[in-house]
Amino acid sequence: MYPHRKWLTTLIVLMTLTACGGGSGDDDDDDDHDIGPGVSPLSGTHRVLAFNDLGMHCADLDYSTFVILPPYNVIHSQVIERGAPPRILDSTQVDVDYRAVADGGGSINSTSQNQAGSVDKTNFWAINPATGNSFVSDLFGLDPPPDEGLLFGQSMPGILDPYNANDAQAFNHYDADKKWFAADGVPILPIDDSGQLNAYPLMRVSASLPGSSDTLASLDVVLPVASEADCQNCHAAGEIAAPLDSSIDFLLPDDINDPNSVLQAAKSNILMLHDAEHGTDLVNATPVLCAGCHYSAALDLTGTGPTGQQLLLDSMSRVMHDHHGRLTDPDTAEPLFPADGSLEETCYQCHPGKVTQCLRGAMGAAGISCQDCHGSMLAVGGDERRPWLDEPRCESCHTGDANSHLGDSLRLTQAWDDAIDSATPRLASNRRFAENSATLYRNSLGHGGVACEGCHGSTHAIWPNPLASANDNLAAIQLQGHAGTLSDCGSCHTSLPLTLDGPHGMHNVNSRGWNLEHEDFYEDNPSACRSCHGLNLEGTVLSMTAADRTYLRDDDDDDETLFVAKGTEVSCSLCHDKP
Repeated sequence: MYPHRKWLTTLIVLMTLTACGGGSGDDDDDDDHDIGPGVSPLSGTHRVLAFNDLGMHCADLDYSTFVILPPYNVIHSQVIERGAPPRILDSTQVDVDYRAVADGGGSINSTSQNQAGSVDKTNFWAINPATGNSFVSDLFGLDPPPDEGLLFGQSMPGILDPYNANDAQAFNHYDADKKWFAADGVPILPIDDSGQLNAYPLMRVSASLPGSSDTLASLDVVLPVASEADCQNCHAAGEIAAPLDSSIDFLLPDDINDPNSVLQAAKSNILMLHDAEHGTDLVNATPVLCAGCHYSAALDLTGTGPTGQQLLLDSMSRVMHDHHGRLTDPDTAEPLFPADGSLEETCYQCHPGKVTQCLRGAMGAAGISCQDCHGSMLAVGGDERRPWLDEPRCESCHTGDANSHLGDSLRLTQAWDDAIDSATPRLASNRRFAENSATLYRNSLGHGGVACEGCHGSTHAIWPNPLASANDNLAAIQLQGHAGTLSDCGSCHTSLPLTLDGPHGMHNVNSRGWNLEHEDFYEDNPSACRSCHGLNLEGTVLSMTAADRTYLRDDDDDDETLFVAKGTEVSCSLCHDKP
């Protein structure tokens, strides 16, 4: 027997996708298999998991000239009844809704409507004086009322009485295959109700029994949205794509101090350049929907694929990325967007961004760039690349465990092995951290049918998110008491037999039973322990604690505590001799 048998509590390790988080010790219950009370979030009968699908959505603020993206955001949610085992509830068992909630700085975004004499947010629903129709009708052939989105009728909470009411909005769609409620098309913009920019507004997602007004559980989730993709860096008059000595009469803004005037001039310059190079007459056809001619999967709301003119032309992704990726500076002959340039030199020229950080989660904090996952602009715009489908996979960097993985590290920092201009995602034979087959991470389900994003956070904003917004971490903190991947079994399980069948093969967390009996698991299957703790059992990034932990042990009848700092790679020798 190992000497740790006499300890009431020893270290517990949870293997997660990017790091393992130890559970807080429990010494208050005589049931060895009880999860333990842990922190206060572990109470209650139900859990709400809620998450945005992409980690960042973009929306134009003005719809009078040309449009890349409408206000269109997505919330997915699962409701779990805690138990032994827990169960995921469907639309016959629970109702789910969302409403705006103020963040720690007092910012709240309940409506996307303009408020007369107060805050101007968008002209999306406004009347186009040239046609007498709303801009949204001219652009999309749909005519939703103000504050209502393009699909499933999803609306902002302030639809009936903007800036005053904050009416809960129902999730209008339940996906039985994914086991989640979907609010697709919430028309949120990055301007809060006081007129201030906020790219990380919060919505409170709540669950209740059908017909009841009593909340079973709720969760605050970011609905990220940015409007930085405005092309002014290059297309404002006098910049490299709109030189003042050109034969094209590029527009200067009417008021250089008016952001909207500057934006409109840059947009008009793009249409004039397009007309000059391609023989179109877009300047006389406003408002122009770019995806009307160049297919964009992001705007294919019905999933029908390219139609009409789209069949004859390259996709939106290809014309944008391939064309711009080949441009050079006329003075230096160097690429305008260097393949291995910084984010500020490349992706953040157009995507959010220098102010609003799209890549802001754990991967961004680790120094990983967009190119490390997606490759260069030429790769993203390549003929063989299917936009929104051919994406890097979790297994491209998380290639296995300590027993079996690719490369020299358990966590690689580049998703491809070939050239940056092709960037073919790596596939691993050890699929311990892989998504569902032929399915993107944002659509994959894991442990017990729980969405991967429900435990790990949204694409581009994987928990923890230290770079941009404290709002991103609120959901994880509300669920388990600390930021980072959801790592306390007690969030959903009220009790749990000793097991190695947790997410990605993890064992019990915050369980006295595991503390006392994990020796037997090692004796039965040493490889399972080594997969996370390392071949020499001295710890790896897969056994790293997700928060500061204090554990109680009984050493010769004298109570002692053992403090383990967040980020410690847990080894057997922290508590006892290696077996």
